[in-house]
Amino acid sequence: MEKPSSARFIRPEHVDIELVTVAYRNRSFPVHMHDQYVMGVVESGAETLIIDGRSYEVGKGDMITIDAGTAHSNSTVGDAILRYRVFYVPTKVTRSYVGSSDLRFPAPVRSDPAAAQRLLELHRWFENGTGDKLEEESALADVVGIAFDTAVGLDRDARLPDAVRRARRYIDERFDENFGLDELADAAGVTKYHLARSFTRAHGLSPLAYRTQRRIHAAKELVLAGAPLVDIASDLGFADQSHLTRQFQTMVGISPARYREQ
Repeated sequence: MEKPSSARFIRPEHVDIELVTVAYRNRSFPVHMHDQYVMGVVESGAETLIIDGRSYEVGKGDMITIDAGTAHSNSTVGDAILRYRVFYVPTKVTRSYVGSSDLRFPAPVRSDPAAAQRLLELHRWFENGTGDKLEEESALADVVGIAFDTAVGLDRDARLPDAVRRARRYIDERFDENFGLDELADAAGVTKYHLARSFTRAHGLSPLAYRTQRRIHAAKELVLAGAPLVDIASDLGFADQSHLTRQFQTMVGISPARYREQ
């Protein structure tokens, strides 16, 4: 049986953020603040959130978006267990993605079912701890984009088309390396957030998905050439042979072994 109150904190390996998954019953917190942006979703139950003397009722499916350094208090509502998942993202990390640490959320509570669902999916993905550097940095770019939504302009920078081309060239030349979004954005000359969003719009694939496609294309050639799968995985930057097989089957539809036989 689940304990009435619990909190689990997770710190991913490749990005400087913290995640928490909580289950609280009859719990309240006094006025406090976080040095980080708070971005999360209520999975069940409800709470009252008080900021600047204003009270907000936060229920199932609602997003919580609290600015860094904002004093607030919160308490559960009713007898139901309050469950929510939250990202704590430092201002320096946000700045590294969007070029600014002065962004402000329009409101501390937001109703957007599609965005909330995606944020929960990303939180659970981070919880599994299976991503490499580019995967975690790309997922965090998605978190920042969802949380701030229209607060970050995407189409005003005339450098973006050239930046996308530079990023694609960088991936084409280094797809077998485990670089991160930091290196890719530096090569492109724009922020990580703008690069991730503009690259996806330009190519229909995220930088991560594009790198995976390039790896799979190369893997198919090596599989047909008879190279051992363990060597293919190592040479192309996959975590191990199982990782190669899973990605190959997802993209090609059959395992590398069956692909070689046909």
